[in-house]
Amino acid sequence: MPAELAAPYGNGPAPAGTAAAAAAAAETSPAAAPDPTAGQEAGARKPVAKIRTHHLRQAKLNGERFAMLTAYDQYTAEIFDQAGIEVLLVGDSASNNVFGNETSLPVTVDELLPLCRAVTRSAKRALVVADLPFGSYEVSAQQAVATGVRFLKEGLAHAVKIEGGKFYAETVRAMVQAGIPVMAHIGFTPQSEHALGGYRVQGRGDDAQRLIEDAVALTDAGAFCVLMEMVPASTAAAVDAAVDVPTIGIGAGNATTGQVLVWQDMAGLRGGRMAKFVKQYADLRASLSDAAKAYGEDVRSGQFPGPEHSF
Repeated sequence: MPAELAAPYGNGPAPAGTAAAAAAAAETSPAAAPDPTAGQEAGARKPVAKIRTHHLRQAKLNGERFAMLTAYDQYTAEIFDQAGIEVLLVGDSASNNVFGNETSLPVTVDELLPLCRAVTRSAKRALVVADLPFGSYEVSAQQAVATGVRFLKEGLAHAVKIEGGKFYAETVRAMVQAGIPVMAHIGFTPQSEHALGGYRVQGRGDDAQRLIEDAVALTDAGAFCVLMEMVPASTAAAVDAAVDVPTIGIGAGNATTGQVLVWQDMAGLRGGRMAKFVKQYADLRASLSDAAKAYGEDVRSGQFPGPEHSF
């Protein structure tokens, strides 16, 4: 695939020697991008400078896989981006994990837009996808287009995600025609938890055909990717085989091209019972708790600040 050209209308002022100038150079030279595969055998393909939707499709064609994590702020976006995570999701899960709500339903467009801007400004390579929250796209295709435009213009997102099956095919078509890349989300859709009767696995038995039909209709309408949540592994594999675009799983087995987790679950920041599909790779809750306790003890004992911390 030919190297991506620099933006034809300019990227704004980027004096020589600045980080912006270096980023602009990397955009035209994929080999100059950070290489999370450094140390692999000679001849291995180097990562592209910036992940685009067509790179995800190419991954499926090549039999490769990619990782996706949620991010809601500057530092996690920067850390995950530098770690080589290909896709960052500014999820409506911020409702639960940032704003303290019990579900994803209360979060609004105006609450998510600042989080999206922070993530996009901080991630130099990853593709940033933003969730359209409940109530911001269901009324009409025109409402969905208007909300999607806000996330690309104000939130600086590269793509958006909407929940729902083939009923939303024409909504997806309208958004794609407007220049908004759309990731579809089927299976268990958290925004519909009340209609679905709670957190329940979708696509079991005969219901698998419904999810296949949903995925085909949404991708025919232009969705560049299909995310499946809480779906039996066999059903997810059948969906993946039925569409040409990449699929992403969360509680959907190992046959998908990508996997996604909420970062607070993955890194062990959130307490309480974890879903079956979560694997924890750290225990940040314990680390932060220990650090806070040590800090509090030092302050109360007078050990902090010491001479070395004073002017």
